[in-house]
Amino acid sequence: MFKTGASNEEILEFFGYESDSYAKEVNVDTTGVYGYIKGEYLDGSGWVPDEDYEPTERPWYLDAVESRGEVTYVAPYVDEETGDTIMTIAKCLSDGISVVALDFKMNDLTLITDELTAGSDDGSRVILIDEDGTVVAHSDKDQVGRNYFEENDILYRSIAEKALKEGSERFEVNYGKSTDVFFARPIGGGWYVLSQTGDKQAFARVFEAIRGTLIVGILGTLIIFAVLIVMTFRRIKSDNLNANLQTVAGIYVCMYKMNILDDTFEEISCQSDDLAALVAGRRTEARKTLSELVTGLTDDRSREDVAFFTNMDTLGERMKNSDILTIEFMNHKNLWCRGRFVASERDAEGNLISVIWMIEYIDEEKRTRDRLRYLSETDAMTGINNRGSGENRIRKQLVDGEGGMFMLLDVDEFKSINDRYGHDVGDQVLIGIADCMKKAFRDNDIIMRLGGDEFAAFIPNVYSTEGGGGIVIDRFLECIRNVKIKALDDETINVSVGVSFYRVGDRFTFDELYKRADKCTYESKAIPGTRVTYYSEAMEDGMTD
Repeated sequence: MFKTGASNEEILEFFGYESDSYAKEVNVDTTGVYGYIKGEYLDGSGWVPDEDYEPTERPWYLDAVESRGEVTYVAPYVDEETGDTIMTIAKCLSDGISVVALDFKMNDLTLITDELTAGSDDGSRVILIDEDGTVVAHSDKDQVGRNYFEENDILYRSIAEKALKEGSERFEVNYGKSTDVFFARPIGGGWYVLSQTGDKQAFARVFEAIRGTLIVGILGTLIIFAVLIVMTFRRIKSDNLNANLQTVAGIYVCMYKMNILDDTFEEISCQSDDLAALVAGRRTEARKTLSELVTGLTDDRSREDVAFFTNMDTLGERMKNSDILTIEFMNHKNLWCRGRFVASERDAEGNLISVIWMIEYIDEEKRTRDRLRYLSETDAMTGINNRGSGENRIRKQLVDGEGGMFMLLDVDEFKSINDRYGHDVGDQVLIGIADCMKKAFRDNDIIMRLGGDEFAAFIPNVYSTEGGGGIVIDRFLECIRNVKIKALDDETINVSVGVSFYRVGDRFTFDELYKRADKCTYESKAIPGTRVTYYSEAMEDGMTD
């Protein structure tokens, strides 16, 4: 939004939307999203600061600017009014002066440190400290937020030096007449947990361990580590998930989460300036936004199909038994794209609540795939369908109930042509016949080379000689008669043709349709010159048309 020039009003609306989302959907106690944007403080929670509040002097702003675009974790502190332990995550935006931030409460850590030292009168403490020396949680709330490396007190500086710099797992600190024993362990995410106790109490615990109570200490330590690791897990996992999400999002031009029930959406990622300009600042009217995307960014040939595919009113029914729907289409820049809906949330009855809508560029993949398909389905010499692809298309049309006229032909005396003039001239004859088929038949007719000098064609919705079949065949044969090949001394090419029909109500197979046309071709070859034989029931008794 910031990069696309959204206004502060739009950004504030977005902050409010995101703050509500965190409150409702994310298991984190947060005060909401806020920031200093284009010289103005914006707060998604609705909090209005005092007149003397200067955001650019706050730690969350200063630390974020200093980090230069990297996500930074601001030192925790205790809110004077509420007593909550707060940590802030902040990031400086591309202009170098605008910052967005999020506070979340760390009261769980405070409860843990309180419970671990509850009832103790021996000065024991539990401390959680980060690698920079800042206290994240402490049995003594006054210590939270203090940086032990910057303290004048020798006790605090010694703790930071030995635990963080020297990496000591057990050490003693002497100050005045007292000596405290510390045990330190790293727990991940750049955090360390320390337990503090007086030396007398420490030795007393050793003797207790000798008496068999060491198990209790071990269990207690394990509990401390387990709980604190869980608390830091969100911080570590958040970084990992963000990295993984960015990797996945890099594959797609855009990713949006669409809520079908309330007609809202939110951007996950967007790498297209055209898309970003259309959706900038929007969070509502998902249906309308999708419709505008289809109208503005889809090629005319794909627009109707994509409009049907992206219809959110029918999406729930179409995804009732599937979690993924996919469409391939051409965009307004004549690039092939793949659009995909992925089910995100369903209610208890399985009804769709929200989906992820994503688009990826597949132009190179699509054109390569089409090329490979063309090569696998096309006769290399003539450029028309090969036998496998042509027959498969005809079989499908018959299964779908679409009948028509089927034609077989072969070239008369083709072997003689090859023997007398050579195979190059024979190839010219085959190419000439294929060219006539391309000219004489329609785009939706199926033409193919069966192999050698045999060809076939299927003309849908033509059911008889009188119903158009005769005209089509005559047009094709006229083209054959006009083929002139210089090496043949302009001799006329003769072909033998057999024709059969699959009419409305017929129930026989393609193999039977082929057999009938083949029988007619055999009849035609018995007579010299170009000849056409149409199949009829009378042929079963040896008669021909």
